[in-house]
Amino acid sequence: MNNTTNTTPSLVPNFVKATFYFLDFLICCVFTILITQTIWRDSVLKKEVRFFLLCHHLICLTLFFLIGTVFTFLRAIQANAPAIVCWIIFAVQISIGRGVLITLALMALNICIAVCWPLKYLVFVQSVKRKIVAGLWIISVFDPAISVLYEFIEKGLKHSVHRDPSCPTTLSGIISRACGIVFIIILLCLITVSYIFMFREGKRAGHFTNSNNQARRTILIHGLQTTLHIIPTFLTILLGGTNESPLLDLVSFTIFSFAQCASPIVYGLRCKELRDKLNKRYFCHVEQVSETD
Repeated sequence: MNNTTNTTPSLVPNFVKATFYFLDFLICCVFTILITQTIWRDSVLKKEVRFFLLCHHLICLTLFFLIGTVFTFLRAIQANAPAIVCWIIFAVQISIGRGVLITLALMALNICIAVCWPLKYLVFVQSVKRKIVAGLWIISVFDPAISVLYEFIEKGLKHSVHRDPSCPTTLSGIISRACGIVFIIILLCLITVSYIFMFREGKRAGHFTNSNNQARRTILIHGLQTTLHIIPTFLTILLGGTNESPLLDLVSFTIFSFAQCASPIVYGLRCKELRDKLNKRYFCHVEQVSETD
C-alpha cells in the first residue's frame, strides 16, 4: 500500500513529460525535414556555416526529443528495466542535449566573428568548421560516458543489472552534477561574451541604422531563447532527477520544452533568406499544383 502511494504521484509528471517530448519531437521533426532539405538542396545556403550549424542544431534537437520520449515513457510505465540500460539511454539523451547547447554557443560565436572580424571570417571558420564539430561530439559524449562508468563502478555489477521500475538517471552523483553545472556556465560565458562583442560593434558602427536595430532585436530574441534553454537545464541538474520538488521540476520542464520547440522558428524561420527559399520550394509549388488542378 505504501509503495503504491509513494510511486503513483511520480507517474503523472512522467506521463506529462513523455507527452510533451513526443509532441515536441513531431513538431521539430517536421521543421527539421523542411529546413534541412531546403538548405542541402541549395548550393548557396549549403556553403554557409550558419546554416550548417542550424541543420546540426535541429537534428540534435529532434533526436533529443526522441530519446527523451523513450526515457520518460519507460519511467512513466515503470518498465522495470535494468539500471544500466536506463543510465545508457539517459547518457545518450544528455550527450545529444549537450550537442544542442554547444551548437547554440557556436552559432553565437559564428555571428560574432562574422560581425566583428568580417575580413578574416571566411578563411578562419571554413578551416576549423569540421574540427570544431568533431570536438563538439567528443566533449558531448565524454562526460555522460564517464558518469555511466562512475555509477557502474560505484554501485557494482549486481546493482547495475538490477531491475529498477523508477529507471534512475546518472544525476544522483555529485560529480556528474558538478560537471554539468560547470559545462553550462562555460557555455553561458561564451554566449554572453559573443553578444557583448556584437553589441559593441553595433554601437561603434552607428546607433540608428536599420540593420543595427534589426541586429539588436535578433540578439535580444536569441538571448531570451538561450536563457529559456539554459535555466531549466540548470534547475534540472540542481534537482538531480529527484522528486523532492515535482512542481518546480514540471514547470521548469514545460518552459524548457516550449523554448526548444520554438528553436526552428527563432533560429531558422526568422532568417528572411531561408524563409524565402522555403516559400519558393514548398508553398509556390503547392500553388502551382492547385492552379493546374
